[in-house]
Amino acid sequence: MRLDPPVVVLADGAFPTHDWPLATLREAGTLICCDGAANQMLGQPRQPDVVLGDLDSLNEQAYAELGDRLINLSSQQSNDLEKALKWTAEQGVREVTVLGATGLRDDHAFGNLLMLWTDFELDITLLTDTGTFTVVRASREYASFTGQVVALFPETTHIRITTTGLAYALQDQPLSAHHKGVSNRSLGDTFSIQVMGGAVVIYQGYPV
Repeated sequence: MRLDPPVVVLADGAFPTHDWPLATLREAGTLICCDGAANQMLGQPRQPDVVLGDLDSLNEQAYAELGDRLINLSSQQSNDLEKALKWTAEQGVREVTVLGATGLRDDHAFGNLLMLWTDFELDITLLTDTGTFTVVRASREYASFTGQVVALFPETTHIRITTTGLAYALQDQPLSAHHKGVSNRSLGDTFSIQVMGGAVVIYQGYPV
């Protein structure tokens, strides 16, 4: 199945309200909705191209209007966002943006963020209404701005991290706990992260 870029996955959390994720939604080349997220797109100018999951949260109108776009993935071992990411990777996609992964239930939101440590063989960007989450598995340079809030969440406390361009620098050293990398700040237009031994999730706050 051909999926035109940019590929956007809309999870069934809180619908985006910030301008950045809303613009990403409008500009999607392919829009994949996780199960009940499709209900929120009914009547919108941008309709889903694919709706997948166990499909137990779709309302009758969504079934009627989107029936030819439904893919039933009924495994109970994975949630619908995980199913969507695995399915997207199987179609040969390498970059995807996720929206609607937070809000509503805290356990779902926390689980979706932890899922970013999983290697789906995708370059995943997850947008919320306050900022952006991405993943570093080797090295990466980021566009930024002076004073931007930056946080680092390592998969394990054994991962060695080197940073440049951040107020609180790390030099080939681990964080002592998963939460110890919050509330850092960018010093300029870019910063870079190098990691060894696993994945580190990076959070960047939007301008305020």
